[in-house]
Amino acid sequence: MTASPLPDDRHLAVVELAGCRWLRRVRRWRPHDPDSVTTGDVEAAVILLAGTFDLIGGTTAWPARGARRTPFEGRPMAVFLPKHTEFRTQNGTGEILLVEAAQPAVREEPTGRDAFAKKPLLPMAGSGKSFDPNSGEWKPAETFPTAAESLPPRRFQRIPVGACIVERVFAPDYKAATLSIDEVVVPAGAALRVAEIPGRPRCDEVGVFVRDERGDRVEVVRGSGDDVVIAATNAAVYVVLAYAGKGASGS
Repeated sequence: MTASPLPDDRHLAVVELAGCRWLRRVRRWRPHDPDSVTTGDVEAAVILLAGTFDLIGGTTAWPARGARRTPFEGRPMAVFLPKHTEFRTQNGTGEILLVEAAQPAVREEPTGRDAFAKKPLLPMAGSGKSFDPNSGEWKPAETFPTAAESLPPRRFQRIPVGACIVERVFAPDYKAATLSIDEVVVPAGAALRVAEIPGRPRCDEVGVFVRDERGDRVEVVRGSGDDVVIAATNAAVYVVLAYAGKGASGS
């Protein structure tokens, strides 16, 4: 599947992933200043491909995020967006990738202490923290699954795989209900075998976003993605791997 630009001056390209169990859409976005998008009934991984922006997810702001000129240089910066959340950009230019996925159906709404652990409770005015009754601690409101969260490079594990360094953007144990995300640049002359990446989550499908000298493309692979090999011949290849359906395989 190749991204097709929409007829607007933001050069927004969208790939609708029809027929997938979890993955819904991949968007490549060059925002106006200011600009915004809103998630629907999906959660989203936001990856800054290039540029620097002031970002706002829901009610939380993160100034001057992103520091690389292209996705081939420097470390990633990401944002997690829960369902029905507005994401705004301002004071910057650049390019952003959004990967959107459905969340597992909730069989029963949590009650009591379990419900309080899913969303901020009793926010402390001016602190940015809310009370978690499970731990008895005041935690940053961003850490709750219902809140948008900014993830800077220091949060990412760097995993050597042959000639590549995989950046673990959303780890398998991250609060996202569906998505885990790896980013990697495959150097010219090298190849990345997904089966060799350690610590990958269980998943039902893997979305593969590739940028190389031929342009951008998106493919979805059923199962673990163990058969996927990304080879770079004449030039480096940039890759985002979106593992979807963690913990839900076989359900």
